[in-house]
Amino acid sequence: MNVTDHVVPSKAKGASAPALASVNGSERRVLRVWVVDDNPALSELLAQLLTRQPGIRCHRQFPSAEAVLATLAEERPPDILLLDINLTGQSGLSAIKPIRKLAPTVKVLMMTMFSNGHYEAEAYRAGASGFLLKSYELAEIVKLIHEAYRNPDSPALFPNLAIRNEFDLGMAPRKSTARIPIGSLDLVQALKRLYGRARGQAAH
Repeated sequence: MNVTDHVVPSKAKGASAPALASVNGSERRVLRVWVVDDNPALSELLAQLLTRQPGIRCHRQFPSAEAVLATLAEERPPDILLLDINLTGQSGLSAIKPIRKLAPTVKVLMMTMFSNGHYEAEAYRAGASGFLLKSYELAEIVKLIHEAYRNPDSPALFPNLAIRNEFDLGMAPRKSTARIPIGSLDLVQALKRLYGRARGQAAH
């Protein structure tokens, strides 16, 4: 198995995902999403959950920034790249600019466990399109993926809007409209349940 791929097999180089998907009777583009996270269980789970959603295909997962950069140098980039901040080796934050240099059209959404205004500001300056928490519900993650593709400058893509005002000259400070959803589709909680089932099965 190639070091850049985990669990979900990739398509051959040059292969294209379906261009359109039917959603509520209408058609829209199927977004190609890649995940970069050094936790293989989380990235596999996230990829599987996302691929079940209308209008999204997530067939590639990478364990490091170095791995995804090497692939971007050789292959057609995705529409959306979900990039963990705290990676082994090169950090996700330091990888944003090299990723955008190799793939200027890709929308980079940073992923992290905890909200951090400093990281958000650094990600925004480097060219990221959004910042999401792994504690978001799946529905919220899907919503932000589509929003990042359609409207990468949307304020909803950065939870701490105060840092956005540093770059929007003349704009009055705005209150954040982003929320941290709580519910049964929480990605972190789903991963914990997955680990719990695995431990239970191993005990029998």
